[in-house]
Amino acid sequence: MEILSNLAVAFGNEFSSPLSLALILVGVLVGFVFGATPGLTATMGVALFIPLTFPLNSDVAISMMIALYCGSMAGGAIPAILINIPGTPSAVVTTIDGYPMTRNGRAVEAYGWALVASVVGGFVAWVALVSLAPALARLALKLGSAEYAAVAFLGLAIISSVVAAPLVKGVLATIIGIGLSVVGFDQITGEGRWTFDSLQLTRGIGIMPALIGLLVIPELMMTLFQREAHAEAPKSLKGMFPSLRSFMGQGVNMIRSAVIGVATGIIPALGGSVGALIAYDQSKRFSKNRANFGKGEPEGVVASESANNGVTGGALIPLLTLGIPGDTVTAMLLGGLMIHGLQPGPRLFETSGDIVWNILAAVLLANMAIIIVGAIGFRLFVRVLDVPKHLLAPALFVLAVVGTYALANSWFDVVIMLGLGIFGFIATLGAIPVYPMVIGVILGPLLESETRRALVISGGDWTTFLTRPVSAVLVTLAIAILIGPSLTRLFRRRASDAATEPRTLDPRRDHED
Repeated sequence: MEILSNLAVAFGNEFSSPLSLALILVGVLVGFVFGATPGLTATMGVALFIPLTFPLNSDVAISMMIALYCGSMAGGAIPAILINIPGTPSAVVTTIDGYPMTRNGRAVEAYGWALVASVVGGFVAWVALVSLAPALARLALKLGSAEYAAVAFLGLAIISSVVAAPLVKGVLATIIGIGLSVVGFDQITGEGRWTFDSLQLTRGIGIMPALIGLLVIPELMMTLFQREAHAEAPKSLKGMFPSLRSFMGQGVNMIRSAVIGVATGIIPALGGSVGALIAYDQSKRFSKNRANFGKGEPEGVVASESANNGVTGGALIPLLTLGIPGDTVTAMLLGGLMIHGLQPGPRLFETSGDIVWNILAAVLLANMAIIIVGAIGFRLFVRVLDVPKHLLAPALFVLAVVGTYALANSWFDVVIMLGLGIFGFIATLGAIPVYPMVIGVILGPLLESETRRALVISGGDWTTFLTRPVSAVLVTLAIAILIGPSLTRLFRRRASDAATEPRTLDPRRDHED
């Protein structure tokens, strides 16, 4: 009852302040812009807007930044669905089924599902945030390095197996991505790895240059050879939102994926990519249309986007209750909170309870605003499909270069991005998927650092990953995902051979007959 009364007061404060509502709407709109523009990130958006919030009250300022966070996660689906270029790293999974739906003339349907799933995911995350935050945050603190490494291994196993390519190629691409992630100084020994005596490479390969290079540039280069292959912009937005029956049919998928996203967001450093991958894998596992995944299946879009927005609420739980950021965006929000005189941690609800509850109310309002901004803005977003991709490619190429340079004001990042783009194009021609490479770059540092830390703690004993219950379950699940399909095909082949093998007749039995 205390939670409900606090929320009632908080919502009353929000609705009585037109400025607060307007800034939440502005935050979502700006978030859509940053999320929909490859090269721009939610982290960059929050960082740029922190100085602009200095004149505002603490609750209004933080609410606006959180709204930007939520909007960017939803906005990342726009280029992922329309032009196969993820606006955010977590939207990589959305491209797997979102873009094929656009190619099949179902862009409006795909985007409608993405919006609805984002709102449902955000709502589930909000419920968890206001009701389970302290308990869930304490649970996350009990996980050690072995569990973090196991989660990263599980994410890499999933992406290796779900891509539309032979498992061997998926694993190879993942290994390449992990190899790219270790470029730079070894954080423990201080030695350079694959730096080739280059000072610039000592700081490693950034996630965004790798994402843009491996995903954007190959797609742009492919348009040079497939001029006719571009999707038509829909003439009508009819059918954007699913019917009540279709919505109810996806209810379990949405809630399950959102819960996965929340659980992933609570664990620091994992982020939306892992949550989207796990949710996508579980959606495919329980779907009656699993053969359709990767070819334009709405369930895949729903799983990815529900998990993405579930992560936003999950990442706020350790931030507000323990002062531990769940991802890079909440790390920026941590700075924003402290700048406005708020110290995240166990006593935040006691010392600044009224401000915190106002922020929690704003989180729900921001997720509701996603529908408004997304539905109205899609009439503008979809116009990009009117331009043939071979004509749009030069503009997108310039945007990719500018976006990459703007990340760190480094031309070397642009060179890395272009080099990886050429490599990704060659890999695409060889039918080697690039998605696992990107996920390998994202999860590689986490896998390496937590594995080495777990081994240091255990004195070099590799069995620590199997003696700890949670990590043992995760590692077993990852191995099952990798070898399970192969074993299933082997058993089915043997069963089929046994069924078709001619029966040997017993002469003595024939004589008796």
